[in-house]
Amino acid sequence: MPDRNRISPRFRISPSRFGLAPGLALLAAMGAACAPLARADIPDAVHPDYVLKEVPLPDRYRCMGLQPLADGRMAMAGIDDIGGGEIPRTSAITAVYIVTGIEGAAPRLKEVANSWKQIAGLVVADDKLYVSDRDGFYQILDLENPGDLKANRRLVVKWPDEDKWTNGVQWHQWVFTPIYKGGFFYAPYSGSIIPGGPSRTVPTSQYSGAFLKWDLSGKLEKFAGGLRSPNGANVGPNGDMFVADNQGSWLPSSTFMHMKQGKFYGHSNTYAGHAANRNWAEDLPYERPTAWLDHGNVRTSPSQPVYMEKGAYAGDWILGDVNNPGLVRIALDDVEGTYNGSVFWFSKGMGNSAINRMAWGKDGALYLGSLLRLGNWPSGDPSPLYRMTVNANPTVFDMRRVASVADGIEIAFTEAVDNASAGSGAFQVQQWNYVRQEGYGMGKGNAESRAVSAVNLSADGKRIHLSIAGLKEDYLTYIKLGALKSAAGTKTIYNNEAWFTLNKQSARAWDAAAFLPPAPLASSLAGKLTIRPLPGSTLEVTLDDPGPHAFALYALDGALLARVYGSGHTRQLLTAPSGTAFSLLEIRAGSESYTRPIALSE
Repeated sequence: MPDRNRISPRFRISPSRFGLAPGLALLAAMGAACAPLARADIPDAVHPDYVLKEVPLPDRYRCMGLQPLADGRMAMAGIDDIGGGEIPRTSAITAVYIVTGIEGAAPRLKEVANSWKQIAGLVVADDKLYVSDRDGFYQILDLENPGDLKANRRLVVKWPDEDKWTNGVQWHQWVFTPIYKGGFFYAPYSGSIIPGGPSRTVPTSQYSGAFLKWDLSGKLEKFAGGLRSPNGANVGPNGDMFVADNQGSWLPSSTFMHMKQGKFYGHSNTYAGHAANRNWAEDLPYERPTAWLDHGNVRTSPSQPVYMEKGAYAGDWILGDVNNPGLVRIALDDVEGTYNGSVFWFSKGMGNSAINRMAWGKDGALYLGSLLRLGNWPSGDPSPLYRMTVNANPTVFDMRRVASVADGIEIAFTEAVDNASAGSGAFQVQQWNYVRQEGYGMGKGNAESRAVSAVNLSADGKRIHLSIAGLKEDYLTYIKLGALKSAAGTKTIYNNEAWFTLNKQSARAWDAAAFLPPAPLASSLAGKLTIRPLPGSTLEVTLDDPGPHAFALYALDGALLARVYGSGHTRQLLTAPSGTAFSLLEIRAGSESYTRPIALSE
């Protein structure tokens, strides 16, 4: 988050301010472990700011793909046999359905294609529906009046070396959750692993573990590599693509990763005495995860992420898991083009249903496709499809995000924090790292305590600054809060834990000034640009400057909404999540920057 406000003094915890004896104040400020902090697990219920209902389909399905169509209908892929990662039985029932009236009391289901090998994802591009099956990528030809449901498809790309995938030799050999961006398709392709998950095997192909890229001509490329069993990918409104991968050999914990071209994301086939097993991507530069998903505490087998378009958490990502019910939320902290990621528990209340696929419907609701939780990559009874809608007026007092500052961290909240609870409550902070190792899931380091030397409260009460010496990059920072209350004193913090992956320490000095829209900064860029709000919370920015330039929209709490880059005479479109009324536009060109508040149009 840019450092915009530089005028207000800091507020520090002191004995006189909170009526504490000097010794007690010191303990409160340092977060000393003088008494254990009770873990305030979120309730086993739906997030209070959302309404969750089962979609009343005629039957239940194991959801392997979910995508909205332009006319408001929803495409859904179902299968009756997933197994434990092996090739399903040949008699498995796999089909693609079109759901009409999904938001209503009596949705209608139409089967448009069946007899697939193993569907792992759906995607819509230019109003056409595509399927990632076990052997290739297909377009479904007729969504209205299909004849032969076994033949209602056209092969676009055959996956590499599919003929080598045999039961008992390779595991999880799927191309998961394709996405569409800028005329190309992208999808994460499983790495080479054997039943049970070890990676001591010869790579299936030269594409093993790739983040694939292709177009309708059938040309297949390797955009990035080093993926293990990446059961989920998606793209945000600014074009950033993210993948969730599963813990195993060479992955000490599951990960949430920002896909960058030509990068290696950690999964190897090399092991002691068998250097020849090295897969094609292991010589690429290693890219650290945006967020480590601490195994067992956060996720076990993460599934498809989705960008939050609406509600109090707009701009964040949420993430399911095929072995653990409930959802977690990931907020991004952009430090000079590198993302740090903070992970929070978001919602439970789904019984034994594990969320596998998610998509926003054209009706503004989020649809959640589930599997019954049952061991490794569930294959139990069919499960519900859910519809989750946002309440109009948010009520939860919660952590909004964690961000790096020069001397520690900053925690933003959805509401102002009660001073007394912030002063007397402890802040427990630990760090540990993950070291990639050959052994399955091995490499989590020991937790190291970090002392909080000062606690600062922002002028608007919505941000708390923790001054912490010795924070290490490439470490996960675990933060546990005491029983913080809202300023009104009527709300206790909804979730008191955060897992913050610190990839890059910010040089930004913390500022206590309330985060309010500042006056436009004086800049020579001001005379070179034209700004025009467009419908749909979109901003058109035209700039005549040599550049290069970075354009960004921020929410008033500092959360990044959109970012694009350009140079020379350029016209850029930045789109904020639907419902964003006000934002901050920031333009950077070399050492110059320009910032101003913007009113957006629906």
